[in-house]
Amino acid sequence: MSKPHKLENGHTIIFDEDKHVYIHNNEYVVGMSTILKKLASPTLENWKINNLVSYIKKEMEKQDIPLDKIDNIVLNAKSNAKKQNDNVLSIGSIVHKLAEKWLKGEKITKPENPIVANCFMEFQKFWKKNKLKVIESEKILYSPRGYCGTLDLVAKDKDNNLWLIDIKTSKALFISHVHQLHGYRLAYEEQTGKKINKMYMLRLPKTNEPFEARQILYKKDHMKAFLGLLSCHKSELLFNEQMRKLKQTQTKRKR
Repeated sequence: MSKPHKLENGHTIIFDEDKHVYIHNNEYVVGMSTILKKLASPTLENWKINNLVSYIKKEMEKQDIPLDKIDNIVLNAKSNAKKQNDNVLSIGSIVHKLAEKWLKGEKITKPENPIVANCFMEFQKFWKKNKLKVIESEKILYSPRGYCGTLDLVAKDKDNNLWLIDIKTSKALFISHVHQLHGYRLAYEEQTGKKINKMYMLRLPKTNEPFEARQILYKKDHMKAFLGLLSCHKSELLFNEQMRKLKQTQTKRKR
């Protein structure tokens, strides 16, 4: 499903929810998650995983474990890992939805899953303790610098400070989360003309871990790092286009 979003800065962004892509003036615009992946090459990470699996299989062969049993072990391990990842994503998605409905004043049915219920309860405690009022929720952002994103929340406290809040269900706070918040802040301030006073990362526990609300301070170096990742993406696009043209030229010469 594609939906157009008319933004404060005059731009219109079409967001395809099924493909999770952003379109501006009939051209795709890179999203935040793609930019952040420049911290680590997906191809390299996949190679590391496959290489590790290969060595584990060789070691099991040395232990005289039958080949069919080795394959079953590897397949079961991959299947279980995928189920765990899907479950984590599901928990995060449900808590996001509950928080969104609660902030809008909509009726909520108490979740039966104790992990989901605990995550949601901790979110409510944080919100009430800081006396926050929702200003923006699931807001589409577009920066003329060439990127898009969808922020979780912008809230206002009793002193009229604007808080940029991102909700995570990861096991820890990572540097990519810091870059993400800085990228959101830049795009939001460019788009709305409003100043963000505080940035917060809310880490919702997936187990019995404690709820974590971490304030992320604005740092010029973090902003430079985010813009550097954006430049890496643009550089990769240029390289791919150059290689495409080179292959076309070589194909023509062969003819």
